[in-house]
Amino acid sequence: MNILLFDYDGVIVDSLEVFRDRVISTCKRYGSKNIISKEDFLTLFNGNFYEKLMESGIPKEKIPQMILDFQIGLDEQKNIRLFDGVKEMLEKLSRNNRLIIITSNVTRVIEESLKLKNMTCFEEILGADKETSKVKKIKMMKSKHKGCSIYYIGDTRGDILEGKKAGIKTIAITWGWHSQDQLGEEQPDFMVDSPQALVKLFENE
Repeated sequence: MNILLFDYDGVIVDSLEVFRDRVISTCKRYGSKNIISKEDFLTLFNGNFYEKLMESGIPKEKIPQMILDFQIGLDEQKNIRLFDGVKEMLEKLSRNNRLIIITSNVTRVIEESLKLKNMTCFEEILGADKETSKVKKIKMMKSKHKGCSIYYIGDTRGDILEGKKAGIKTIAITWGWHSQDQLGEEQPDFMVDSPQALVKLFENE
């Protein structure tokens, strides 16, 4: 039995514009003058998102309130679509694997979004409101699922870096926020360019 840990934004849903606009406006309110463009926003995912926010000028003590401010309303969530082929991918993978979300987003937002999309294949969701470090959350899953093969599936350099720091295999998907070349710089264990290719990867495991 494999434990498949998924990032959410950029892997499961095409939320770049909504999440980018929310982060840029929130950063502006909290005094960061360095996050003003799409390119600035994407650099936050070259490592741990919340550490990068602090490097951009956000005081550490303001991070908990920012996490609350990142929550996306139901009206916005209705406009965030699943990537093509992802629902079928997750349904197939959930038959023989255990699926968990580890994300920089907020747990309640993901729960409501999945409910809107009638998706029930994830056993657990660990958002930033529970812990901002993906490394720590992945290690929690390692401790909880001893003896299982564990993979982290993400779309940014930071996802791959944190998965590696946690000591598990990493899978980069190329339909998300960072380019194939950017992802390749972090040397993921696997790289796939479609939801169908991810299913095939685990058919061979």
